[in-house]
Amino acid sequence: MSDVAGGRRLFVRQSSGLVREVSVTNALFFNAAAFMGTGVGWYPAFYSLAFVPIGSALFTTYGWAAIIVGVAGIFLGLIFASLSSVMPRSGGDYVFTSRFVPRIGPFVGWLESFTLVFASLAIVAFEVPVVLRTLQISGRIVGIGTGIDFFENANGWYAEDGVITGWPGFLASLVVLAGIFRVCVQPTRRFHRIVTTLAVIAVGSALTMFVFGLIFIDAEGFARNLPTYAGGTTVEDLRRAAADAGVLGEGVQIFNSLFPFVMGVVLLNYIGYQYSAYIAGEVRGNIRRGILIAVLGALTIAVFTNSVVVDSLTAKLGLDAQLGWGVMFWSGDPATPFGHPNTLPLTATISRPGLWPLWLLVSLGGVVSPFVLCPAYINFISRVALAWSLDRQVPEWFGEVNERLRAPINAILTALGLVAVFTILQNFPILPDSVAPPDGRLNLVATLWFSILMALLTWVMPAINAILAPITRPDLVRTAPWRRWLPVFGLIWLAFAGVTYWFAGLKPIFEFVGRAPGESTLEYLNRSGLTFTIVAAVVAVVIYAWMAARRRAAGVDVAMMYREIPPE
Repeated sequence: MSDVAGGRRLFVRQSSGLVREVSVTNALFFNAAAFMGTGVGWYPAFYSLAFVPIGSALFTTYGWAAIIVGVAGIFLGLIFASLSSVMPRSGGDYVFTSRFVPRIGPFVGWLESFTLVFASLAIVAFEVPVVLRTLQISGRIVGIGTGIDFFENANGWYAEDGVITGWPGFLASLVVLAGIFRVCVQPTRRFHRIVTTLAVIAVGSALTMFVFGLIFIDAEGFARNLPTYAGGTTVEDLRRAAADAGVLGEGVQIFNSLFPFVMGVVLLNYIGYQYSAYIAGEVRGNIRRGILIAVLGALTIAVFTNSVVVDSLTAKLGLDAQLGWGVMFWSGDPATPFGHPNTLPLTATISRPGLWPLWLLVSLGGVVSPFVLCPAYINFISRVALAWSLDRQVPEWFGEVNERLRAPINAILTALGLVAVFTILQNFPILPDSVAPPDGRLNLVATLWFSILMALLTWVMPAINAILAPITRPDLVRTAPWRRWLPVFGLIWLAFAGVTYWFAGLKPIFEFVGRAPGESTLEYLNRSGLTFTIVAAVVAVVIYAWMAARRRAAGVDVAMMYREIPPE
């Protein structure tokens, strides 16, 4: 700080403490790790998550949504690559919003990034039990192939009555969190080497599933063997479940008002493909080229796996049956085959049980996918927290960079601590039943819809920034690639994100779509995730006001800070 007239103190920032040790390859697989999450194996289950009709015309409704979101996502990638090239700092869109939006930019940037951080923490909390569940599924695959009781009873591993919850589920989750912690506290270069290796394994397992799945699995084998391994459940039972739930569609209706629901699910599966822009302060070499390759490369993987891979393999198994299985899983039907989602390795094992070692290998790669997402998310969250601390949005210690790790260790530990809190709420009936139906525990579906709603500003604000930047801060974007096209890119992405969120997120809530008979308004809002979203937004406003009051009381002037980009 330096003293100035009137007793005010001018904020003087120093180096961020980060180092540029992230290669383009690291950035690409960092993005891949951040979006793959549940892994390609789970994608057939996501067909049914929105509970809307899914048909097929070359691709399924979900596959077409994946392609359309991918085409629109190119413009988001171009926006991030352009803005990151002239503002190559960690913090991502928080940095852009706080500098490009006039007057209220710091507040909007804070709200945008705070809600993103909480959405991301909820996703990490979702992925921890996914790791455990996918490991159980791997056990069931061995059970199908060998008939060994220990593996046939894999649903009982770290579970109460076949459900990963209570003390067994909590302790198992702590083991996963310990592994995540171990990866997160590595020095930057080693951290990215580990994440890149694990992401390569995850992508490789997806490609292995695709190639050998096309060769070996077939609908006849699946239909013939399913009753044997699934307690008598038949393909016809699955089709009936799909029909009863209304998810069987005729063809693909892209211009139907229900289509954005599917795009919302795809956005959930894509979120993370752009996260290398949030660690731009650590990417070495040509920033524009590096971010562009990393973002568009990861987007290409996302589109390919969510359309070509999953649709091709699902077609070989029979779409109707997979829709029914997915509906049973997401609705918590006790008759769900194996008590698990219809992952591709599991359905492939049913179709061709003699190849169970191959499908086990793929399934174990599916265990890696949700695991590696978690340290990638914690890493980018800590960089957002560092940007906050440099701008005095949070206390300085929060973003303090450890000299050995070259990373903001306090932010990392705080993020892991909050994930642990989510884990406790998932495993124990602490919350009121009305807040976390049906039994006071956070459930996977509620966590997902909460994350989708919380990410609203994250998807919308990059478009606003692209439109405003050439007008409000021409000095900062004077040398930005595609500068004249930025507003066009922004308008295209804003139209896409706006339509998706209006029809899939906001309009259904306003109209109480899916409200159960006798369900109160509050219960509906709790179940849909909107209550938690509002609470998180209120918390963000309170923290912002508190820190603003602290700055004023200390006589700290930050007015000029947002005229500059953060320190390197």
